[in-house]
Amino acid sequence: MTELEHKRLIAKNTVALYVRMLVRLAVTLYTSRIVLDVLGVDDFALYGIVGGIVILFTFLQTALNASTQRFMSVELGRDDLPGLKQVFDVSMTLYLLVALIIVVVAETLGLWFLNTQLIIPPERMNAVNWVFQFTILITCVNIIQTPYNASIIAHEKMSFYAWISIADVILKLGVVFLLMVSPVDKLASYAGLLLAVSLVIFFITRGYALRKFTVCRFRLTWNKPLFKEMAGFSGWTLCDSGAQLAVTQGRVFLLNLFTPLVTNAAMSIATQVSTAVYNFVIYFQSSFNPQITKASAAGNDRYLQDLVNQTSKFSYYMIFALTLPILLNIEFILNIWLKEVPAYTVAFCSITLLYYLVESLSGPLWITTWAAGRIRRYQITVSLIRITTLPATWLLLKYGAPVYTILIVWVLVNVFCYLYRLLYVNRQSGIPLRRYAKEVLMPIILITALAAPLPLLVHRWLESWPDLILTTFTSLLATGLLIWYIGLKRTEKKHIKEAIKKRSS
Repeated sequence: MTELEHKRLIAKNTVALYVRMLVRLAVTLYTSRIVLDVLGVDDFALYGIVGGIVILFTFLQTALNASTQRFMSVELGRDDLPGLKQVFDVSMTLYLLVALIIVVVAETLGLWFLNTQLIIPPERMNAVNWVFQFTILITCVNIIQTPYNASIIAHEKMSFYAWISIADVILKLGVVFLLMVSPVDKLASYAGLLLAVSLVIFFITRGYALRKFTVCRFRLTWNKPLFKEMAGFSGWTLCDSGAQLAVTQGRVFLLNLFTPLVTNAAMSIATQVSTAVYNFVIYFQSSFNPQITKASAAGNDRYLQDLVNQTSKFSYYMIFALTLPILLNIEFILNIWLKEVPAYTVAFCSITLLYYLVESLSGPLWITTWAAGRIRRYQITVSLIRITTLPATWLLLKYGAPVYTILIVWVLVNVFCYLYRLLYVNRQSGIPLRRYAKEVLMPIILITALAAPLPLLVHRWLESWPDLILTTFTSLLATGLLIWYIGLKRTEKKHIKEAIKKRSS
């Protein structure tokens, strides 16, 4: 493909993923509201805590997933189909091994931690243990599915990826309705029904991958050099993903030890709100990530720099336009969405959204680093920066600091991670800092400063539904106009006009 054809494919994939996220956001927010109402605040918090124990083990999956996508995209960039087949077979072998390790560790250390260290009401221990077992199985199913997902993304078949994700949330909506009429314990039923959804999605995804890509017909393979290379790459990616998950779940456990159970419910809600917003960026970046890796593998530095700069600023524009009206109306939105808003939820949601504003700029930088393959020093440093959040959280909670301060520390640490990533990519991949500052940082700073005053003024004079509607409208309008006149280069405007003209003709 030419660069123009690549950009058209990216645009097509972005539209498919954006539609997916709109449907997924609406259904997820609705189901979360019903689940909270059916389970109650305490059981909702318990599900978040118990699920968090198994999530701690999935950092292995996260590292291997990144490794699989990276190696597949590199082989596709080189047009090496035998090499691609070897990557899939070796990665599936690794994933089966990881699933086995997770089962062993979860059924030993995990069970011990669940039953002896966490503060759980005695009358809920039986249901919590059922949730734990179902969650282990969900984790294993998702791990084994990941190589198929990686192959679909590496081949840039985003339309299927969008549709299967919509099917996933619709099935989970069905779970909510079944949960409402379930005659047995609601908490255990919820986890069991989610396992059934995971199995359905797994078999559909596997069937599609087998039909479309011959490389996905798994054969147990032992390619020692490739296994060593992938395991080494995965081992270093393990540092960052392990640190990130340790911080996220460690915060949940520390809240359980130092604060009332209601704070865990508030954290779970804040995570759902911020993740729903940030998922727009994740799936937007998914359209670019394979191209970034392929451009790096092909040695096309100019195209690589264009992709990194475009993905960074467009990701920020997207999440800023969504975040501004949500921040202004967060209390009103939560009161509409939830029948009962747990304490601290407003503060947790607001600070978490700010975290993901920073994180939206980081994705293209770490993808570029991983594409180049030189990641040892990078992973160690980022992991050490991240992990400082945990002792800071422990100290703040131990000495009675306001609970929301632990998230402020989280945001500040993420800013340092972003700055380090930027400097590292400049040194290792040659992304010019001056060009990045001119094309990314200056436009987003200007747009943030100029787009905020009008929605703030509207918010000051209005309240409830008029406030939400008008702040959303003015935020999108102001941000859109400023992006067009300040945030886009002339060539980018030209491509957009050509795409619109082609669609309308």
